[in-house]
Formats: sequence, C-alpha cells, structure tokens
Amino acid sequence: LKAVGVTNQRETTLAWDKNSGDALAPAMLWFDDRTKGVCDDILKNVAGGNPSHFQQQTGLRINPYFSAFKMKWLIDNNEAVRKAMESESLSFGTIETFLIWKLTQGQRYVTDVTNASRTMLMDLKTLQWDDDLCENLLGIKAAHKYLPSEILPNADPKAYGVIQEGVLKGVPLCGAIGDQQSALVGQRCFSKGQLKNTFGTGQFLLMNCGEDIVYSEEGLLSTVAYQMGSSRVPTYAIEGAVAVSGVGIKWMIESLGFASKPEEIMELASSVESTKGLYFVPAFNGLMAPHWKPGARGIMIGWTNYHKREHLARALVEALCFQCRDVVEAMHVRPSVIKVDGGVARSDFAMQVLADLSQTTVERPTNIETTALGAAIAAGIGCGHWDGVDDFEHKESAPGTCFEPNPTAKAAQKYERWLEAVSRCVGWEPQDQEAGHDH
Repeated sequence: LKAVGVTNQRETTLAWDKNSGDALAPAMLWFDDRTKGVCDDILKNVAGGNPSHFQQQTGLRINPYFSAFKMKWLIDNNEAVRKAMESESLSFGTIETFLIWKLTQGQRYVTDVTNASRTMLMDLKTLQWDDDLCENLLGIKAAHKYLPSEILPNADPKAYGVIQEGVLKGVPLCGAIGDQQSALVGQRCFSKGQLKNTFGTGQFLLMNCGEDIVYSEEGLLSTVAYQMGSSRVPTYAIEGAVAVSGVGIKWMIESLGFASKPEEIMELASSVESTKGLYFVPAFNGLMAPHWKPGARGIMIGWTNYHKREHLARALVEALCFQCRDVVEAMHVRPSVIKVDGGVARSDFAMQVLADLSQTTVERPTNIETTALGAAIAAGIGCGHWDGVDDFEHKESAPGTCFEPNPTAKAAQKYERWLEAVSRCVGWEPQDQEAGHDH
C-alpha cells in the first residue's frame, strides 16, 4: 500500500479540543438548518440583505448550508466551544481535517482546497483564509487561529502526514478531497464542460469550468473542483446542490411505510406508466439550487381519487429528475452527457426517467463508487504513481450503461408543469418574503 486518500461529506463541521482530542459537540451536518438565525443576522447587519454579498470572493451565497455559519452557531450556543475558544484550545474543521488530525495523532492540522472552498472563509482566488471574511462571518478577530493551519492541494506527497497507528501505521496520507469533487474526479470529468450528478442524500451537479472561475446569476455556486499538486493551477467548477434525493426515498420508506428498501420504491414507481398528472415538490426544508427558497415547503398537487401510492412513488422519482434539470437549465450550457453515480443511479428505471425528462443522454459507470475512486486518484497522484489527471486522458475505463432520451416523452410540457408546482410551494414559511431571500 503506497498511499491513502481521504474523502468526506463537505460542509459538515466539528469542533474539538486540540489538547485532549475530544469533540466538544456533535458534528453539525451539511443540511442542519439551526444556523438560519445566524444567516439572517449576517444578511441584515453585514450584507445589506443581499444573499450574494460574498459571492465574488467565495463563490457562495449566505445560506445555512456552509461551514462558517455552523462554526458561528457553535460559538454562540455551545458553552464548551466558548470555553475552548477562551483558553485557545479550540479547533474547528470539516471532517477530513478531523480525520487527518486523528490519523496523524495531532501532527497535521490541515484542510484541502475543495473543503476549504465550502466554508465561506476562503478566498476563491488566493486559496487562503481571509481575515475579513472570518471576522464578518464568525464575529471574532484572528479567527484563523481556530482554523486549519494550511490549505493544501488535493494531492501532495508529504503535507498530509503519515498514519501513526493501527494496521495502516506508516502509510503516508497523500490526498484529501471533498466528496462531490471526488466524484467529479472519479468520473474523469477532466475536460471543461463535463458534468456529473451524484445522487446521495441530496443531489450534487458539478460542471468542470477549467482554470477560470465562472460566476452564476442563476443560483449556482462557484467552487474549486481540484488542484492536483502545489505547482498546478486549480481547476474550478460550477455547482448546483439540491437538498433531496435519497432522503426523499428514505422518507417514503420510514415515514409513509411504502416499502422496506429503496429497490421496492423503484418497483412501485415503475409499475405505472405515468403519475396521472400528479406533481410532488419535495421541499422538506426549503429549496436549494437553483431556487434558494428556504421558506418553501413540500407540495403534492394534482391529486385525484384515482391516485395510488404507485403514482406518488413515481412522482418522487420524477421530482428528483426535474430537480436535476433545474440545475442543468441554470448552467446555460447544454451537456452532451450527464454522468451519474450514487444510490439512486443504481436504478435503470430512474436513470431512464432522467434521460427522458432532461432530454439528455445519461451515462452510468460500471463502478458507481466514484467518490472513493476520486480519493484514490488524488492519493495516487500525490504519491507519484501518476503524474496528474492528464495520465487518464487516453486511458479507457470499463464501459458503463447509457440511457438515451425518448423524444416522445413530452418532456417540455411536463417540465413547465413542474415549474408551476415549484412556484406554488414557495413562500409557505415567511423567510421567502424577506428581501434577502427573493433571488
């Protein structure tokens, strides 16, 4: 074993004591919305009501999704975190930082450019922590002393350290990369314009934008795609993050009792030829990209007494596909192929529905665990096994499965009705009526 790479759920944030190594509070997950109040305060007092106030510098918008607001919430609401800050023993980090810190027994307190780009504390151009951002968003001066000491490229032979104990003792850590960027690498989206969609708890579409930062006026985020070495220029991406994918299927299983496993939901959905006009917008906790409507709530519209659970199951599958199309439309670049991975991508039925409703070819690799593969590629480049991503340009991967769109699927008409359903779920909670959220 030459090297180990780490990949992790981005934005999820942890605080720990650097002396004891103990976590000071449970990790705050990426979809934790307790930080809404923090965001509202910053919108009002710092950003003048503009959610995109920091977008040119960070690529991101003010939203509970990002790590800075979770750090601020922990400072404001957790006594153990405040005491650690007062004694200067506080360490903040995303999950890869904590894992690397633990694996190296505290020798390396670092992060990588992809995870740092999701904190809202890193300048997207300099790839360094920004003191003004830290002060504005965390409310404390010299906040960088509670953050990882270095922001590293995704591949490096020495900077991530060496594993200090266990069966992997002595093996160098040579790569770290956030899960969605890791999937982009694992899908070999190394050319400008290539796009992947990962169906996990949510959906995450990333398009390779090359060496230029591309800013969106349509609700998409700008982020670092990867940087495979300190001497390499970073590659950037534009991203649409959707809150609901696998979590919608889980809700249907656990809350509605429609099935005992995801495959059964797909069987239900595929047992009917259409939803019979039923549309389901799964805005369980607001809408993320490209709408960014935190006050939206889930809606089912078009119900009649003819509908059965099979139609609702299909409406959910179609909703996942419509949300993917929402992001693709906002990119204003028509991809020739949507590369897919993640749990929902295992379903031939769901991927054919995606091809039909997006009117785009969908390609699923033979190995859909592309996130793990991306971390392995980063580690392989870091340890010198490969020189860089160019080594993969002419290497053929195992042929996957392609799903071609059915031109008679009435995709345009269905998508118009979907957008109407989305418009009707917005504003149920008062947040969407505030000036700062009317993107």
